[in-house]
Amino acid sequence: MIRIGQAGIPLSCKGRTNKDGLAYTKKILDLNAMEIQFVRGLYVMSDEEALFIKDFSKENDMEVHVHAPYYINLAGDEDEVTMSFEKIKNSVMMAEKMGAKIAVIHPGFYGDLNEKKTMAKIIKNTKKIVDHLKKEKIKTKIGLETMGKQKVFGSIEEIVNVCKEVKDIVPVIDFGHIHARCNGCLKERADFEKIFDKLKPLRLRHYLIHLTGVLYENGNEYYHLPIKKGDMPLAPLIEIILDKKYNVTLISESPLLEHDAVYIKLQVEKAIMKRTGKETAYYKDLSEIYD
Repeated sequence: MIRIGQAGIPLSCKGRTNKDGLAYTKKILDLNAMEIQFVRGLYVMSDEEALFIKDFSKENDMEVHVHAPYYINLAGDEDEVTMSFEKIKNSVMMAEKMGAKIAVIHPGFYGDLNEKKTMAKIIKNTKKIVDHLKKEKIKTKIGLETMGKQKVFGSIEEIVNVCKEVKDIVPVIDFGHIHARCNGCLKERADFEKIFDKLKPLRLRHYLIHLTGVLYENGNEYYHLPIKKGDMPLAPLIEIILDKKYNVTLISESPLLEHDAVYIKLQVEKAIMKRTGKETAYYKDLSEIYD
């Protein structure tokens, strides 16, 4: 299955609540996923809004994810870790109310620690938060996002290693970040295949993938770009997804949000048409190429 959506309330949506954004994503854009954003800080979501999101997504086959506040540091000092725990717990509990599948977090920074010590600290603190959430019987999983700057913990290898060590943690594969961190290495099909090869030990049944163009230099992301303005191609990634029959959710993190989410949808449908030889295709219907 391929799900497609955007990170946040669509820019073209007049209503500015997450309820409005979810309904607009389904009814106007004909997309079937949305990542709700708490990136600038948590706000108190009413039980009524959370219940609407949960019920609407279930009734309309929509997949919901949540992105926790950006500044989280599970490798920091005691105060930073305590603050990060609270942000993660609040984000995940809110996500649970909404029926969200994954709560995405940024793991942390190296700071004065070397890579090995940073890894050990993040594994230790991630285990603590997962144990706490298990006691609360929370079903929403924590997703560790790959990061696009050298000073930030979050290479694809590091994220996979934490996921191997901490049960119930899943990777969030931000290909724009990976592309920036490796200074533009994702060009050909083989380059994307290497990323999926690194993920194989996790035996994932579902991949949450972030997509955007990105401006970078010397292995560091500067900022996101519209997909067409970036130099990372989508076609090789889409071909792999279709060939391998991967169960994926593709989230546009482009500054154009839903415009690029629809562009992703069109590129998927273009790839399907190429395979079937037909003049039309629908991203939700893969029966002809999966038979």
